[in-house]
Amino acid sequence: MLGADVTWSPERVVSFFGDDVSGENRHRHVLWYGFGLVEFSWERASRDRPWSGHHLSVQAHRLTHGVTPEPALVERYGPFSGPVAFDDVAAELERRGVELVERAGTDADIREYWQPKSFTSVLVVVGADYGNPGDVYSLSSPMFVTPESRESELFRTLHGA
Repeated sequence: MLGADVTWSPERVVSFFGDDVSGENRHRHVLWYGFGLVEFSWERASRDRPWSGHHLSVQAHRLTHGVTPEPALVERYGPFSGPVAFDDVAAELERRGVELVERAGTDADIREYWQPKSFTSVLVVVGADYGNPGDVYSLSSPMFVTPESRESELFRTLHGA
């Protein structure tokens, strides 16, 4: 995400995106910051341990509701005109040779795609309960089925986490 990733500390993420945190959820072992479209989540084993990045998300569905993208995103990509069509994203990824694999989902109104090399999940609206069918709902990375999953183990091996 513009060079920011889950290895960054909460302080570094705030210094990059600005201190206008639109959402914060802080618990003993979990910390989450939202900046508009972008969210970062951290976890830690105990209060005396440092925060460790868990995942980052782009909540694209918020464009439908008029949420203003972070200034860093607008500066890099220009103004956002509205929802992001999954067909456009899929076509660009295919053009770049990036594989997406559809995963079995648990919600009939959302379709999930997985990018195995980046451990990124892309959720796409299928039913009207989540927005306009065909729009990207969100992207999350790294995202695992469970902490014990094969994907999670591979990520830890590749990234020394």
